[in-house]
Amino acid sequence: MTISDLQINSVIKSYTKNMKFKVRQTDKEQTTNNIVHEDRVLISEDGKKMLLERIGENMADRLRRHDKEGHVSDINSR
Repeated sequence: MTISDLQINSVIKSYTKNMKFKVRQTDKEQTTNNIVHEDRVLISEDGKKMLLERIGENMADRLRRHDKEGHVSDINSR
């Protein structure tokens, strides 16, 4: 049995319509009940160190590539 693109698109459209309806309904319930949900993320100290190292490495790589492409102007030429 083959499923056509039209059938798949139809399923996806109905799914997104239902999800939008559920989101609107949930928003209305929250405003009437004055319920506020809050997401929290906890990162360990080791995790923070790893993130900072990755960010630093990424920025250093970007700066090196930027320098190699010749985008840095000479300060003395001003």
